[in-house]
Amino acid sequence: MGILAGIDEAGYGPHLGPLVVSAAAMEFDADPLPEPDLWQALAPHVSKQPSRGAAGVVICDSKVAYTSGGRLATLERAVLGFLAAAGRRPRTFAELLDTVAVHPGADCSTDGCTAAVAPWEKPETIALPLDASADEIDDAAAHLARGLAAIGGRPAGLWVNAASASRLNGLIDGRRNKAAALFTLAADLLGEVLRRGAGGPVHVTMDRHGGRRYYAGLLSGAFPMTTVETVQESPTQSQYRLLYGGPAGGDDTGNRSAVRLTVRERCEEASTATALASMAAKYVRELAMRQLNAYFQVRVPGLRPTAGYGLDAWRFLDDTAAARAAAGVPDAAILRSR
Repeated sequence: MGILAGIDEAGYGPHLGPLVVSAAAMEFDADPLPEPDLWQALAPHVSKQPSRGAAGVVICDSKVAYTSGGRLATLERAVLGFLAAAGRRPRTFAELLDTVAVHPGADCSTDGCTAAVAPWEKPETIALPLDASADEIDDAAAHLARGLAAIGGRPAGLWVNAASASRLNGLIDGRRNKAAALFTLAADLLGEVLRRGAGGPVHVTMDRHGGRRYYAGLLSGAFPMTTVETVQESPTQSQYRLLYGGPAGGDDTGNRSAVRLTVRERCEEASTATALASMAAKYVRELAMRQLNAYFQVRVPGLRPTAGYGLDAWRFLDDTAAARAAAGVPDAAILRSR
């Protein structure tokens, strides 16, 4: 049994809202593992293009999925369909976070931040699915289960690590680098994948963090009981082997597991699992932004919602300044330091 996994983020660039990192994993009986690009093998159950005539489930870069006609429904069919194929059917945003979050709520115990739950973070009030129908989720689950089964696979796990603005500020203040903060969030997810795939081959494809090319030192620091071997560090991609278990890792059998990690740009186009992770991260971020917008729209009549990017983020901050002051919401709870 082996694991094919992908890790990606949503919300690295905006000024407002959470940075969300996600990992998606698929389990296979065969060894060696298939290549990360599973779109052709999963056809006709999974499509890479969100076109009107696309068959089955669309799994692609979340930016492409969300700007297509289906928008949130496209994300829901893939993300909630994958969870349903694994027997998990969250009925609210709160249940979704309980199912997939590495740090449910505002748990910052592993990174030393002091983030508190913001007043708009009430995930129990959002019923799921929002835009897709329950029948569409069931249909997506059936397509994903049949498609993966046909190539000897099945859903293995879906995990999300979401950092609110306040938590992200704490991470950045401690490291003075947003890319390093992103790696901290991704490393938590990589650890989940390693635990799920213990004892078998694992191949993880991860998106590059802020253009960073070198990860060996970061990996060694994040996994001190793991041997990190650099296979390649080029302008296009970086590849590593992580060896864990055995005498150095506390495995009494003496066996050591090997993990392949590929870090590359635009990996959502080369890895089906990474594309699914991208969609999961985007889905959680969009739900979080709906909470944020709804909270302030109640307090500021006629307030236009924001996605948190560019000049519109500053417009939103200006429009909500009085409401934030009245509610006692500090700037650091909503605005990122970087």
